[in-house]
Amino acid sequence: MKQRRHPPRSGQSLVEFAVVALVLYMLLAAILTFGHALYVAQGLQGAADLAAREISRTPLPAVTTFEAVMTDGSLDGIYQDDFLVFDLDTLGGQSFFEDVVPAWPLVNQQLATVMIVDRPDFDGDGTPDANLIRYPGALLSDPSTMTGYTVGIPLVTGRDGSGTETIRWIPVIEEVEPDDVNAARHNPFSVANSETHGIVALRINYPFQSALMSSFQPNVAGPFESTVGNRNVADDGEVTESNEVARPGDLIAQPLLSGNNYAGTYGGEYGLGAQGAFGQVVRPFRRVISAQAIYRREVFQ
Repeated sequence: MKQRRHPPRSGQSLVEFAVVALVLYMLLAAILTFGHALYVAQGLQGAADLAAREISRTPLPAVTTFEAVMTDGSLDGIYQDDFLVFDLDTLGGQSFFEDVVPAWPLVNQQLATVMIVDRPDFDGDGTPDANLIRYPGALLSDPSTMTGYTVGIPLVTGRDGSGTETIRWIPVIEEVEPDDVNAARHNPFSVANSETHGIVALRINYPFQSALMSSFQPNVAGPFESTVGNRNVADDGEVTESNEVARPGDLIAQPLLSGNNYAGTYGGEYGLGAQGAFGQVVRPFRRVISAQAIYRREVFQ
């Protein structure tokens, strides 16, 4: 008895792969993105604990403020903004993690593990103009630092209908205190504070942005409705800066798109990044991760 032969189904496997590949890509992007976010959060928490513990043990004036000791050099052995950016072209034959990082302040050593390699193209000619390893955020110019650069963290406080951002600047390390400056717990670092009697309450901020996932606005129709049509379009020219906190450096002109090259995950003037999606230049998915720690101050006077 002859077996019946089925007609060949050309391209069936290709269609099946196309359907399955989309789901697999989404799962892979989510695993990599949120796995990286968990790694960063764990590293930040270790750095926050170290910073609070070491500052609490440092002999400092009893009634000084957290902002004062962060800027007057009292904590240079614990943390310095100068080490947020390092020029890789100065390495020579050295190893960054074995020869350079061990000489840094303690907290900067911890933060080195969550820094990124950045080769920005300032003039848009397709050739990198610097070779840096730095803390994520906006790359800003600052002649007072060793490299001539510093980093600012933009916190998005609002978006318009197209997704263009309103931002305010926040530091890498800041004190945790009430928003109301007249509150009883304001300036908890000072021993003269009748509510706290001197504590080190700090947070470390990290602008986490994904290289694999794009940014979308919520659908007003509900949390389970599609957001595909609500992408946040990247447009540095329309970004609005809040004047609550001064920008820690000067903006550096860096185009979001140069030819067919996007500025990257942390590219652009404001470090908000740019990706290609749906034929537009869009923002990457982002969240500001914060780790906090509180220690009682040890006062020696």
